[in-house]
Amino acid sequence: MKEAPASAEELMTLVEERGIEAVCRKFRRPPLSSRLLREAYSEGGAAGKIFVAHYPLSPSDLLEQLSSEASDDPALAAPLAANPRTPPPVLLSFIEHHLPEVRRSVAVNPNLGPREISRLLRDENARVAASLALNPGLKIQHQAFLCRHESMVVRIALGQNSSLDPVILRALGDDPHPLVRRAVAAQSRAEANLLQLWADSDDEELQLGLLERRKLEDGIFESLFLSPHSAVRAAADERQKAPPWAMVYRWDRGTLPEQESLAGEPDLPRGLQREICQSQNLVLRQQLAQNPGLGEDVVEYLIQNGEEQEALFLLQNESLASKVAPLLAESGYPSVNALLATKNFADEKVLEQLINVHLSPEALIHLAARGRPFRSLRGDLARALARHEIPSFRALAATSEQLLPITLKRLSEDRVPTVAERAQANPRFEPSRTDHEFSTYREEPEVTRVLNAINEILSPTNLIQETNHE
Repeated sequence: MKEAPASAEELMTLVEERGIEAVCRKFRRPPLSSRLLREAYSEGGAAGKIFVAHYPLSPSDLLEQLSSEASDDPALAAPLAANPRTPPPVLLSFIEHHLPEVRRSVAVNPNLGPREISRLLRDENARVAASLALNPGLKIQHQAFLCRHESMVVRIALGQNSSLDPVILRALGDDPHPLVRRAVAAQSRAEANLLQLWADSDDEELQLGLLERRKLEDGIFESLFLSPHSAVRAAADERQKAPPWAMVYRWDRGTLPEQESLAGEPDLPRGLQREICQSQNLVLRQQLAQNPGLGEDVVEYLIQNGEEQEALFLLQNESLASKVAPLLAESGYPSVNALLATKNFADEKVLEQLINVHLSPEALIHLAARGRPFRSLRGDLARALARHEIPSFRALAATSEQLLPITLKRLSEDRVPTVAERAQANPRFEPSRTDHEFSTYREEPEVTRVLNAINEILSPTNLIQETNHE
């Protein structure tokens, strides 16, 4: 929209395209001429009259003339009743109008006098009273009357009044209905000291209402972080990050879900980490084990004094897993050993501990299943696995640089291509070797125990039971 329209026809075309409210806003300064408005009234039909009734700078005599046609037409009577240029005698007639939507419109008219307001105060329709509650021209005695209105809708609307007396606003903050208190705290034009008073009140609805405001001072957030209500603390968290002292309060007095969430907070202070890692609650310790910001001393404590579940969560913690892998390799938990063997960050030193030192059957099974080579696989174990009936174990054995060339020669002729290729790629493989490996050898007892454990784990009965358990 650029310059003012030159004719009633142009004006009505503009209203049709942009809408009445947009045109009224656009042409407040400078206003539309009286001539153009009179033309719209006489030439614009019903739409022209409705626009004149809406336009806040229409001539009073034109609006008075309109009132004679508006009695039975709410589309015309409602905007006319709300127009600040409508003459007082006309407003009086609208106060007694039989349609509540017209009385609602006149109730917001800023030019109502005390007599008109008093008559609307006793309107039986609560929606009319709610509209009146928004009128900035209300005196304190009118506000006090509406503050005690039986309808909470009216009291909520009163809380949004831009000219509300501070005494009435404080009274609404003590309203018996929680929805009124929450709406007043969220929407009223309260001063900073009253907002702070509500924040310190420990009233859950007032505090939740404050958190619906677009802007709050830091002092108010400090009070809300210390609220005794978990819903308030959670809502405050969504608006602003809780400071360390608020985390301490939450650990001391928060609910279990809050403490669980706290345990996973990356910025959790080291002192709280130490407290949580010593908690008797397994779930809290598990949540803590997943925290990417854990200190080294806390990690060591969880590994040395925790249970298998904490070790598993530490191993799945992407920020820490590679660092704690050597410690976890010493834990001795079967599920941890199995999972470690599947991780790329588990280097030769970790595998050395898992397999060569601790002889973990679970680690061997998963390492073989992955097809990952292990050059340092101890010789006696590699020699035993080289005769295993499952090809993946023979392939793993073929990667060991501790195997004798004679054993590698045999594996290079294996019927399974992967086994043969692994043996041929081994640096100790001698293609020209012609002697034969002895068919019998003395197996160390600990190696025998590992092989028996592998066979037990892989037995059909155990595999079925494990699958059913999962």
